[in-house]
Amino acid sequence: MKTFPTFEVSINVDAMKYYFVLPILMLLLAGGAQAQNAPTQTATDAAARTATDVLVKKYTLNADQAKQMYTIQVRKQRNLAQIEGLKTSNPAKFRSKLQGVQQGTLRSVRGVLNTKAQVDLYKETQGKVRLQQADKRKELMVKKSSKEEIDAALLEIYAE
Repeated sequence: MKTFPTFEVSINVDAMKYYFVLPILMLLLAGGAQAQNAPTQTATDAAARTATDVLVKKYTLNADQAKQMYTIQVRKQRNLAQIEGLKTSNPAKFRSKLQGVQQGTLRSVRGVLNTKAQVDLYKETQGKVRLQQADKRKELMVKKSSKEEIDAALLEIYAE
């Protein structure tokens, strides 16, 4: 009769506990970290939805355009949240970044609009914004305001 070699298998129970318990613990900790970010995400999401609703009504967007517009607004809110800390620590950099966010958002919004009526309304809105900015610039220059004050005031005049 032929005998086969036997293999002895030893199971280290303590090590097995770590293999099962550690991943579960990691998932719980990750879930808790996400829960802390939830209020900020909810506020950002609400602001994006509100802005999207306004733009859907203004430009009479279809469902696909509305979805794209929501994505644009979420990105805008995320970018604004990222630069918020610069508002007090480095105002010049904040204004520069804010201008970039606004210009990027406007380019994206213009890219979503595809009917003549939508584009015409967009151009009309941007024309009004430019006129308001020109008037504000003249007003502040008469008051001999600083360049920083003028730039900050012009950035507040914004419409999509």
